[in-house]
Amino acid sequence: MEAVRRRIVRDWRSRTGGAAVRDSLRPTLLAVSGGADSCALALALAGRTGIVGLGHIVHDLRPAEQSHADRMLVERLGQRLGLPVWVDHVRVPPGNAEGQARRVRYSALERMACAQGCAYVAAAHQADDVFETMLAHLIRGTGPRGLRGPAPRRRLSDSVTLVRPMLHVTRRETEAICRAHDWVWASDATNADTGNADAPLRAALRARVLPVLEELRPGAARRAVRSAEAIGQAQRVVQAAIDHAWPRVARGQSPVMLDAREFSACEPAVREGILRKLIEQLGGAGHDRLSAATAKSLVAWVAGGRGKRLAAGLCFEHHGPVVLVSLA
Repeated sequence: MEAVRRRIVRDWRSRTGGAAVRDSLRPTLLAVSGGADSCALALALAGRTGIVGLGHIVHDLRPAEQSHADRMLVERLGQRLGLPVWVDHVRVPPGNAEGQARRVRYSALERMACAQGCAYVAAAHQADDVFETMLAHLIRGTGPRGLRGPAPRRRLSDSVTLVRPMLHVTRRETEAICRAHDWVWASDATNADTGNADAPLRAALRARVLPVLEELRPGAARRAVRSAEAIGQAQRVVQAAIDHAWPRVARGQSPVMLDAREFSACEPAVREGILRKLIEQLGGAGHDRLSAATAKSLVAWVAGGRGKRLAAGLCFEHHGPVVLVSLA
């Protein structure tokens, strides 16, 4: 496990300034839920001078007794490692539970990092998480956006950056780190509830699909991460084209005027990206979960349709060469 621990430390350093920066100049808050992955992150990075403490977010999607047990576990881990633990409670607004919970959790971690003088928040996403996400999006018919995987680092605000130092570490390795330190992590009961028809797709993939793929092709999760990174690089090229085309295609704020001719002249991937950016800008519903089929249909309608259409919480209205888009 020492080689795995060194890899986590090396990737933490590379995502927070590189080898030339002293650890003391990388003030980092570790996001720790109590599961094997986040506990392994804390165990691997504890002792580095840049690690300021552990941040634990309690949300209202789980039973109170389960949340309390997780909090107590994280506080015991902080005591063992000699690190302070900060806790915040959040409410998850209605809508897509997973997406909303992620948003409020990152917002709380960003506030916590600012309060403690941390420039970075480290999250424990690992290779199996990436593989699960790619498979879940793939069978939903996603495009490149859904297959690109999580970014190694991204801004939470002007002063705080989220980093992911464990993208090349597997779940089996995070559990081995915990065992090597004689640490018992918390298990989320929803991850094991795969016999229920309402069980989350991700949990079913974790229990039934990934083990088979790993048996057929050992190292499948790590290779999936490499594929996600390559797709992410290609997606960044597409995003640059979207940003370049936007000023000549879209004008105004609400309603937005789309130039149908300029829109139709763009490459298909750019047209879809413009629509997603438009939905996000106007506050429409589910721009990050818009299926490839729906996006393709909407692209075709904007380019050559007539009349009015409602989609993703927006109203699209043809007026000759211009399409007016506003909140429905």
